[in-house]
Amino acid sequence: MSEMFCQPCIFGELPDGQTVTQYTLRNPSGLSISVINYGATLTSVKVPGLGGTVHELTLGFDKLQDYLNHHFYFGATIGRVANRIANAHFQYQGSDFYLSKNPGYAHHLHGGEKGFDKVIWQSEVSMQRDKASVEFSLISPDGDQGYPGALEVKTTYSLTLANELKISFEAKTDRTTPVDLTNHTYWNLTGAGSGTVFDHVLQVFADQYVMTDKDLLPTGQIAEVNGSPFDFRQPHHLGERLDQTTLGGYDLCFVLAATINHEPRLAAQIKAPYSGRTLEITTTQPGLQFYTGNNLRSCSIADGLMTQKYGGFCMETQNLPGAVKYAQFPSPFLAPGELYHHETCYRLIW
Repeated sequence: MSEMFCQPCIFGELPDGQTVTQYTLRNPSGLSISVINYGATLTSVKVPGLGGTVHELTLGFDKLQDYLNHHFYFGATIGRVANRIANAHFQYQGSDFYLSKNPGYAHHLHGGEKGFDKVIWQSEVSMQRDKASVEFSLISPDGDQGYPGALEVKTTYSLTLANELKISFEAKTDRTTPVDLTNHTYWNLTGAGSGTVFDHVLQVFADQYVMTDKDLLPTGQIAEVNGSPFDFRQPHHLGERLDQTTLGGYDLCFVLAATINHEPRLAAQIKAPYSGRTLEITTTQPGLQFYTGNNLRSCSIADGLMTQKYGGFCMETQNLPGAVKYAQFPSPFLAPGELYHHETCYRLIW
């Protein structure tokens, strides 16, 4: 194969009759990604192996119905605001805004009851010499899940010749509203369904993290990683210090160093010793939410595989959680005439 490749196919149909399309992009190295226009979701990342084998590195499903029924946000675009907003409420310039609460939950998580992960996006394919892209777009109306303003959103997935998966987000609004978009892919570099990710070796280039309470709600305080099980400035196995974490796993937002001219900088790298695969993450965002699938349960995934608790990790680049409430954090509020934009690159080495 000497050039970029894209193949669309029908992935399924929603109960209201809307068609869900899957797009598979592949580069000459044999790296492929698949995305669907439901939730602007990344459904697959595959790398070639010995003897013509192919290895799936993300958790996802073969069937649309599974995406409609699950609650793990596999590969989804998250918005309007990622992470948790306490009591599904925030104030802005003296006005109160009450957001939708997730079913069975007292707070607002990952966009609420019907976030961006649960709607159909418009899609457009772009093929260039050095990359192939799928751009997803939608208009979130004023009042959607309680948020003010109509929001125009774009999520673009690009696969490059350099074995990079690039994800960029853009948004415009007609009324000031908070925006914090991210991607919620679960990775397992040994291979989806191969077991837990505790043998993976992580390095995060961050000196601080956002403190949370017992319900994982941000407190507005920032702590130093030094002397804590969250210190990954030097590489550590994920399973090395689990007995020192209150969750028996990781679910925290690292505070990244400031960008220079809003250029992406290296945030983290993670390796799977058994497979020899490495994932490098660069981003323009101030935060990196790292999650080890603490709430996953045993379930069937694509290709007849099974996953389990701790069966994947997430690298969610985003603003600092709680920014809608704490003025000391970078502002999440987008005003009319402004452009929200950030990009993250996941580079695979195998």
